[in-house]
Amino acid sequence: MNVKTHFKSTLLAGILTLVPLGVTYFVLRFLFITLDGWLAPVVSRILSEKYVTGMGLLATILLVYLTGVIVSNIVGRKLIGLGEKVLNRIPLVRDVYAPVRQLVQMVLGPEHSNKFKRVVAIESPHRSMRIIGFVTGEMYEDGNSVPLTSVFVPTSPNPTTGVLLFCNSDILRETNLKPETAMKMLVSGGVVAPDHFTIYQMFHENQGDSEKKSEP
Repeated sequence: MNVKTHFKSTLLAGILTLVPLGVTYFVLRFLFITLDGWLAPVVSRILSEKYVTGMGLLATILLVYLTGVIVSNIVGRKLIGLGEKVLNRIPLVRDVYAPVRQLVQMVLGPEHSNKFKRVVAIESPHRSMRIIGFVTGEMYEDGNSVPLTSVFVPTSPNPTTGVLLFCNSDILRETNLKPETAMKMLVSGGVVAPDHFTIYQMFHENQGDSEKKSEP
């Protein structure tokens, strides 16, 4: 290896190491300054000279936690429900609040909801592409004794919109993705994704194989 090649490869290794660290630092610094600045004026007025940088962040975290405590009980949920009814009646506010609320719930809390039961890969007609979707239930169509699986396929990077498909089970393949992981993949356009995930054989085939293995 000559000097030029050595220098280029070593410089590239340094860039690949320092750039992610630098980006991470600036992102965390931005988040800290932003969150700390939310309640910093209020806390500094109360504590005056005793105020220390970072107390605004702690106050913000405490406020979020206390809000979670309030809305986790029956009375709090009823109050939030009443407040949302009021917000949903205000034209401009409801156009912003409802989509943001839905997006946050879908990204941060799909595991706590019954809307997304499992993540599946839908086989394309040409069998050369897989489409990630969320199973939401089953339905029957008139004259067909075999149930259809309802699958919601969100658009990326805005998962609040998408298409609802009613699929035969033979084009669905099970995956080992958790709903929250799949949602993060969609929101990030695939940038935030596991190194690999597994797409299994069709669900009914798996059932058949397990039944055969259990036979004497």
